[in-house]
Amino acid sequence: MTGNKTTRDGARESPDLGADTCLSILREAPDGLVLVDCEGRGRYLNPAFTRITGYTLEDVPTLAHWYERAHPNPAYRRQVQGAGEELFLGARECLVSSVVCRDGRVRDIELRRAVVEGGYVLFAVRDVTEQVLTEENLRQATSELTAVIEAFPDLFIRLNADGTILDVRVGRLAEAPFITRAHLGRRVQDLLPAGVGEALSDALQEAVRANTPAPPLEFSRMDAGEIRHFEARVMPLQEMHLMVIIREITERKKAEEELHRHREHLEELVAERTAELERANQQLEQLLYYIEMTERKAAEEWLDSPVGLGAPGAEGSGEARITTDAAGTIVIADMAAERLTGYTQEALAGKAIWSIVPDTDLRELLSREVLGEGRSAEYGGVAELVRRDGSREAVRVSGDPIADGSGTVIGMVCTIYRA
Repeated sequence: MTGNKTTRDGARESPDLGADTCLSILREAPDGLVLVDCEGRGRYLNPAFTRITGYTLEDVPTLAHWYERAHPNPAYRRQVQGAGEELFLGARECLVSSVVCRDGRVRDIELRRAVVEGGYVLFAVRDVTEQVLTEENLRQATSELTAVIEAFPDLFIRLNADGTILDVRVGRLAEAPFITRAHLGRRVQDLLPAGVGEALSDALQEAVRANTPAPPLEFSRMDAGEIRHFEARVMPLQEMHLMVIIREITERKKAEEELHRHREHLEELVAERTAELERANQQLEQLLYYIEMTERKAAEEWLDSPVGLGAPGAEGSGEARITTDAAGTIVIADMAAERLTGYTQEALAGKAIWSIVPDTDLRELLSREVLGEGRSAEYGGVAELVRRDGSREAVRVSGDPIADGSGTVIGMVCTIYRA
């Protein structure tokens, strides 16, 4: 057997590997391989590179073409191109960037370089999209967990099964804690009042046994002459560890006591709420009454008119009246509105008036003058009414406010007729 050949870096290679074998290795390599000369021209791309990015040597004959195709955003391209030049010149060994593949997908690609004899540079290309996503999700989860801990006014204590304190975290909104990192290695039961320590010890054992959160435990302790109230929750963790979350509930206890002292005023609160509901019902009744009167008046006027008595053109010459609430939602529409819009009264109810007359200036006028100021207003221009079949018709529109006894605008009546 012949001896192995030694390379410049001391590695040994078999003299039996021919050119075909080396080319086969390049073609079958799972990572993309790009051979570039000293001027940045591509000399070889293996199939894995095309499989990862979709590009062939004809698509990216030079590094400049690669940057343009892979990074179409000019600002991001300048950022990546600077780092890429450092990689090409050997100032860095690795570069990870987002690449737009030939099919339009965006993938995270890792580039590593190696110098090849003859003044060439070999880039190894690997798709690290899933790895980057996993790392980003892990960072995000860690950041979110840290934010949650800091955002709550709680004391977080990690323990082992016998209550020995392993770690302490304090939320930013928490008061000065009575258990700190100075107590690491001590049992949490020994830092609480005797009866509370025993109850917490039982809760720890129950959480370990059942592997479920223990019921909340409330306790009090004297601090600077003031009684402070706390709530402790025990949560099981992995590997026989536990988390005790302690929150001060002194303010909540005070609120409960205040609520207890004012419980006799509950009937007054209920009566006040009942009165509010009655006022709301009265407003609704007034709106419905006004709608009824408006419709009745319109019907009487129609019957009294020659058109109503059967004159020619009675079918299409009337004015359509649509009543809305204070938000512009249609409550009721007359038969003329049905004929004009093509919708039934049931289909119109609940639609916004602006959906059938989508004119911005008209909407601004009715919202400001009629619904806002409580003044009747007529739109000086010609609006387009969108019928049910999609056709459009030129119409003129006016609006009259509907107000309750106190003068509050609770709706409006829109009169619509063909221009």
